[in-house]
Amino acid sequence: MAEDKKETPPQAGMITVAQASKLLMVTPQWLRQLAAKGYIPKAVKGMYPLVAVVQGYIKWLKDEERRTSKVQAESGLKAARQREVELRIAEREGRLVDMEDVQAFFAFNTATFRAELEGVPAAVTRDLELRGAIERAIDGAISRFERRFTEAREALRAGRDPLGSAAEDDA
Repeated sequence: MAEDKKETPPQAGMITVAQASKLLMVTPQWLRQLAAKGYIPKAVKGMYPLVAVVQGYIKWLKDEERRTSKVQAESGLKAARQREVELRIAEREGRLVDMEDVQAFFAFNTATFRAELEGVPAAVTRDLELRGAIERAIDGAISRFERRFTEAREALRAGRDPLGSAAEDDA
């Protein structure tokens, strides 16, 4: 009777579900899922071919790695497209302005301001010496204004705080 309960020795190259699970550090349920997906052959009488289990698991890992890198690439592309759409919307809403437009706007305003101030010295005094002093003071103020704007524009283009240089000059 003891002989009837004797287990048959495993076939060469075959491992049990428990051994395969332990070898791959997965659960028996996961092994069944890999078999259902076709990565490893289905168990026959609770046994798996050792080589097929290892190779199938490696194949699954490589497929998973490829899927992950593909998803990451698609995610990067999706983020870039989203950023492009956000920039277009910001531009349409007037929250995003081309730096060349800013430069042209600044040049126009500076010229208009300079033209408006040209008559101030003559309106203030008939004294030519005093007029010259006022003109020089106005020219100096406008030059400093232009310099600060240029510094702020360059800081903005470089990704720095455009108001940082003006705040330091005022201190």
